[in-house]
Amino acid sequence: MLRLSGTLDPLFADSFQQGEEAAFDCLFREYFPSLAYFANRIVSNPATAEDLVQDCFVQLWQRRDRLSHVKAIKSYLYTSVRNKCLKFLEQQKRQATFNEPDKADPGIEDVVIAAETARELYQFIETLSPALQQVIRLYYLEGKSNREIAQQLQIEPDTVTRQRLRAIMALRKTKISL
Repeated sequence: MLRLSGTLDPLFADSFQQGEEAAFDCLFREYFPSLAYFANRIVSNPATAEDLVQDCFVQLWQRRDRLSHVKAIKSYLYTSVRNKCLKFLEQQKRQATFNEPDKADPGIEDVVIAAETARELYQFIETLSPALQQVIRLYYLEGKSNREIAQQLQIEPDTVTRQRLRAIMALRKTKISL
């Protein structure tokens, strides 16, 4: 069995790239504690930090033949651990968002209620006289002002206001409540 004195040993690079377990063991013992500390500073959970670091070591072992230089291993490990920790935190954030729906985000029930209310309002508008329908659609659905509606329909702005009030009073007499 090969015995290495550390990652600075002249035989380390070749041994590691050839898949010698002694080289992996040497690397693991040398960097695991500092990488686990580094990861824990990011995720604030020692067990999770150790798991993430171990995953990075596994990835390194699987990609060992692609590393060009031994000095790149240290950089690779720190970068890999940092990225893995940040990805873990992002997943945690998404999971928390998924499990705790945002108060501002309407639930499916609210969307259904809004859709049904809109359907009832459209049905109600259909029961109005054509002149009232036109004023209500222009004001509430297209967002036009009384003055714009009056100009478009060639009526007085006061007439627009009265027609809107008549429609609102008719709506209040129905079962629809807003």
